[in-house]
Amino acid sequence: MTGTALTASDWATRLNSPDGGVLRKLHAVYGTDADVLGGRLALLRAVVEKFLERFGDRPLRLFRSPGRINLRGMHVDTHGGYLNLMTHQRESVAAVAPEKGPLCTFANTDPRFPDVTFDIREHANLLRSYPDWRSFIMAADERARVCEHPGHWKNYVVGAVCRAQYHARDRSLPGMTAVVGGDIPLGAALSSSAALCVSLVLAVCRCGGCALEDTALITAARDAEWYTGSRCGLSDQAAMVLPARGELVNVSIGTGTWDASAVRRMAFPDALRILVINSYTERSLSGPALVEYTRNRFAYSLAIEIVRQEMRAKGLPGPYVSGLDGLPRLSPDAFAEAGTGYRIFDLLRRIPETITMADLRARYDLPGLDDAYEQYFGAVPEALRPATIGLRGPLLFGIAESERARLFFAALAAGEYERAGTLMNIGHDGDRRVCADGTPYCNDVSDAALDALAASCTPIECCPGAYGASSPVLDALVDAATQAGALGASLTGAGIAGSVLALCRAEDADRVTAAVRERLASPEYARVARGGVPLSHQEIADGCIVNCATARAGELTL
Repeated sequence: MTGTALTASDWATRLNSPDGGVLRKLHAVYGTDADVLGGRLALLRAVVEKFLERFGDRPLRLFRSPGRINLRGMHVDTHGGYLNLMTHQRESVAAVAPEKGPLCTFANTDPRFPDVTFDIREHANLLRSYPDWRSFIMAADERARVCEHPGHWKNYVVGAVCRAQYHARDRSLPGMTAVVGGDIPLGAALSSSAALCVSLVLAVCRCGGCALEDTALITAARDAEWYTGSRCGLSDQAAMVLPARGELVNVSIGTGTWDASAVRRMAFPDALRILVINSYTERSLSGPALVEYTRNRFAYSLAIEIVRQEMRAKGLPGPYVSGLDGLPRLSPDAFAEAGTGYRIFDLLRRIPETITMADLRARYDLPGLDDAYEQYFGAVPEALRPATIGLRGPLLFGIAESERARLFFAALAAGEYERAGTLMNIGHDGDRRVCADGTPYCNDVSDAALDALAASCTPIECCPGAYGASSPVLDALVDAATQAGALGASLTGAGIAGSVLALCRAEDADRVTAAVRERLASPEYARVARGGVPLSHQEIADGCIVNCATARAGELTL
């Protein structure tokens, strides 16, 4: 066995009374902040003690994956847009003991999640009967197993173990006994499910003696989530695997094969702090809100192919159009390098602001259109499905947001902190639903508005676009942070619910934190966000914390 061979009781002793050597190891992973280290030790102890209680004293290995934040690059990962990724201190931890036989037993420190037991050999045999992972997860029997208990944590466990076995191909992996624990808030847009999958795929492969390069681990963890029915991209997993402690990475992750060597890295500036603000809201959409959110996501899914077809119709160079495989290729620099003599606003002018489904079919050749429509609108009642689809607003958002994410990294690297904050604010405006005074927020993407932007030579990154994935609650938290002195703030993740990130100068962080907590504690916030139920003092304190970028996912050894 590689890695540590400490018994559960050895782990408990060292974690309860860490000596200088143990502390140095922990500091290398978590940093030296006493509050952060205290929280990490509490979680690790809980996982190890649960293992002792549940399975007895035996050798075990600990694997962990941090949560993640994305400072800029919202909603663009599926189109290869730039991202700005860091780890987050709250994490998923798995204490694992390999077994000689094929039985897998997983327990959880959270009593809401019952034990999961299955035979890995049965899944290994089944996997060999399918040509690839996609065929396996789409098979009727597997879909039925997942749909029997949708959202159950068992689906993530089975998905991770099966994907690790798929990585091992014809080599049978051993069973295992494990306890899993985590303190990433569920539904807070900090990717608790991705962290679970990363830690488990890593644990199963390492205990089975299988090497995993970074890109393979990222892809495997994404595939494990696909087993559960989620159709996430690769950005969450990349944020947990790529950055070192204290590091910000800037990367464009394509939809096909991508190269992790192209990642840009920098130590996050000591002069700045990132506040992670939990709204304590859940994504629960219905009626008009569901329609609007789904309509923009559906339009955005078609964006790249529609752009290609409009470029061909305009007569742009064939090699450039054929090579258009992601949003970075639509940047002003890429346009200039292609020698098209064409401007982004010229392109956007050709994209209809809104279009009916009938006209969409007539104007563009989109073979998968009906399947995509059903994928996005299948849960929307027929009577509520939109008569028109907005194309231009979401596309403008995607092009501008990818450019904002590229320039955000450059601004931080150059010490242009106000500019970085402004880019965050503009990006959030593309998602914004209401103004600070509560009135509806609207971004004008009409022909006249585009003409005015072109005439004034407005940089594309200064155009919010119109994706609209925020909510009045998230907007209120963004406004509370910026009004208190944050350089910038925006939602993170898919939107509608979850968390907000605020970028602050170090000396302003306490003042901004106090203002945000005051907003969270207000009766108005309880009424709008919580149906009148106030947050507890502990929830308010935990609702706004400074991000600590801990070490990337891996095995913890002492």
